[in-house]
Amino acid sequence: MIGRKTSDERERRHDDVRQSLRARHAGIEPDAHFADRVIARLPKNEGWTIAWAARRILPVSLAFAAVLMVAALATTRSVDRTIASTSTSTSATATSPTGSDSLDWLLQGGEARQ
Repeated sequence: MIGRKTSDERERRHDDVRQSLRARHAGIEPDAHFADRVIARLPKNEGWTIAWAARRILPVSLAFAAVLMVAALATTRSVDRTIASTSTSTSATATSPTGSDSLDWLLQGGEARQ
């Protein structure tokens, strides 16, 4: 249980963080009309949110998908190469003394028979 904190230690830490945040508070509070001014600056048409998302998020999503595709292809190729190289070298040792598959041999309790 190394690194685990008791509930008292966590509460003490939360209180310390709260006090430090209160000490650094700028003391600036928005006036009552702040939200009205922000809403007034927003575009009036309703379609702006979809356009904003398409312009900013779609290119990043496509780039991320391309990176994932390249990574998946590279991983698949290396796994195929590894399987191909190990299957030829272990094909002779992958069978049990009875000539069946080694997994079947282990599942049937072949280890106990030796």
